[in-house]
Amino acid sequence: MLELPEVEVLRRDLEKEIVGKRIKDVIVETPSVVRPFHRNRPEFVKALAGRKVEAARRRGTVIFLDLDEDLTWIVDAGEEGSLHRETANEDAGEDTHLIVTFTIGGAIHLSEAGTEPTAHTGVVPTDEALEAAGVSPDALDPLDDNPTWMEFGRFLADADGPLKLVLTDPTRIAGLGPVYSDEILWEAGLRHDHATSKLSTQEIRRLYRAMQEVIVIAMKAAGSSLDDAEAEAAIDDEGEAAEHLRVYGREGLPCSRCRKPIVRTRIKKGVYTYRCDQCMI
Repeated sequence: MLELPEVEVLRRDLEKEIVGKRIKDVIVETPSVVRPFHRNRPEFVKALAGRKVEAARRRGTVIFLDLDEDLTWIVDAGEEGSLHRETANEDAGEDTHLIVTFTIGGAIHLSEAGTEPTAHTGVVPTDEALEAAGVSPDALDPLDDNPTWMEFGRFLADADGPLKLVLTDPTRIAGLGPVYSDEILWEAGLRHDHATSKLSTQEIRRLYRAMQEVIVIAMKAAGSSLDDAEAEAAIDDEGEAAEHLRVYGREGLPCSRCRKPIVRTRIKKGVYTYRCDQCMI
């Protein structure tokens, strides 16, 4: 699953590569990717073809490409999808569900393994885009909102829950998931079950600084997502942790800070956390 750092790199690349271009052809290989927003493929194609891309925005992990006539093209890569640039004549792979080409050359593909993708896309009025995409208007986006540490502290106090669950709750914080929530907690030296309402001033400042540093490091690691054909995922194809990760996916390996083994703990069904019992209190 792509999280906030990789999606922000993708947004910046889209801003550089496709803003100002007009859409030529739209090919939907898998009807389900447009169904949350459109009744069928022809309706989506009619809404998107011929439009000019005027801006590239992001909220959490959802990309919003503003079009002419006050319309917005929503691209949600879902749990395992990726949006990447290709040449206009590049053959689509078997995992490609959407192909969009531009009048002055180039194309972007929306891909995801499997026949039932979690990725979704559609065109809606711009003033309805956030609601249509299911993005909570009250959720904090660490990059877009850029809160001060004091504002962040008040936000955490109001959330009043276990740190890991608050950091990964999309109604609370937009864009953080299992990977970077663990990385932030390790960097801050805080346990996953530490109550957000009971953080000291020092702990809030550590967590705030850790969040900023982890996101910046992850964005640098992601590099240029479109130039590399797809946004770099935090976990590689063999399930091993990417080099820039210090705790996520490193069960049994020594902590880079204290050398004690990293442990993996089940929080609830389907939710796990990686941590160091020595460093995180």
